[in-house]
Amino acid sequence: MSLIESALSEEHREFRDRADAFATDVVAPRAEAIEDADEFPDDVLAEAGDRGLLGVLLPEEYGGEGSDFLSYCLVIERIAQASGAVAESIQGHTFAALPIAHHGTDAQKEAYLEPMARGESIGSMLLTEPDAGSSPTELSTVAEETDDGYAISGQKAFGTNAGVADVHLVVARKRPAPEEGHGVSVFLVPSPEEAPGFTFDRVEFMGMRGHVTGDSTFEDVAVPADALLGEVGQGFRIAMGTIDMARTGLGAIATGIATAAFEEAIDYAGDREQGGNPVGEYQAVQVLVAEMDAKLDGARHLVYNSAHDIAAGEGDTRASSKAKYVASDVVEYVTRNAIQIHGGTGYRTDYPLERYFRDAKILSLIGGTTEIQKTTVAEHALEL
Repeated sequence: MSLIESALSEEHREFRDRADAFATDVVAPRAEAIEDADEFPDDVLAEAGDRGLLGVLLPEEYGGEGSDFLSYCLVIERIAQASGAVAESIQGHTFAALPIAHHGTDAQKEAYLEPMARGESIGSMLLTEPDAGSSPTELSTVAEETDDGYAISGQKAFGTNAGVADVHLVVARKRPAPEEGHGVSVFLVPSPEEAPGFTFDRVEFMGMRGHVTGDSTFEDVAVPADALLGEVGQGFRIAMGTIDMARTGLGAIATGIATAAFEEAIDYAGDREQGGNPVGEYQAVQVLVAEMDAKLDGARHLVYNSAHDIAAGEGDTRASSKAKYVASDVVEYVTRNAIQIHGGTGYRTDYPLERYFRDAKILSLIGGTTEIQKTTVAEHALEL
């Protein structure tokens, strides 16, 4: 038994088993259909809610499971083995629900969290802008104070589950601005169907098909005063308050996809014969398998270590950035070489490897690029 395995509690194992059953019975049979249709898998997320897998981190009093972040990473990693798109959709939903759990009023928690835990309501965080990235000093989306609330205007780019979500956490500058600070705040905005002036244009990605993202435009979208989440001026802190968790979660998705590709390569190398011998008996293939195996174990260790520390209340930005960038590098390496072991067969669209390969790429880009993660790690190591 590995050190990682021996450190798991019964609760951790129970969540992993629950995720395994969900991935096997629900996600895997739908994965290719989600890929082909490129549609948001709302039925799959509803089933995840029924099985308690959308509220792993949410308080029990609001319909959640009240578990820790290591449980979440075990769940999302296993789901990613079956479908990266489903895993990323759950990830986006989770990190929209957590700010409400951490900063919402009692009324907001009552209104939003239980439906989100059950999968009856889907969430999305909208921070990034086309011309400002995620910089709080450059955000141009504004929330103009009105007699009975706010009118939101501006544009957001990307945002997992944007447009299909029932609640969008929109980061905007409150106007008039407060006497001190930039006034960046978070506002709870419903779906485009329920918010006149809110339009959404989906963008297509090369991978993660079924995962929905795109451009959200707000033109004087009216929301009530109680749509403010937390306090005025807390927006960037709220949006970035779970960044270490989000980055580690992306690392877990990466190790899940890499595990699926690695297992495909192992099975093929043992079954496929070339020159009268299984291809796994050839040294060139064995070298690739050994490197894939070691790199995957190393990435998983970094992810679990970061998740364990976060669960213990000792989250560390350096550890989460390492986990994220190493795992995103490893998933690209493993998926690429799993195709290499398969030869021409791995390039066929009726094999899942090309899906794993396309899904892997986005993980080095979202949640902060690999270059940003490396800079973060170096700055913490050098105490800059």
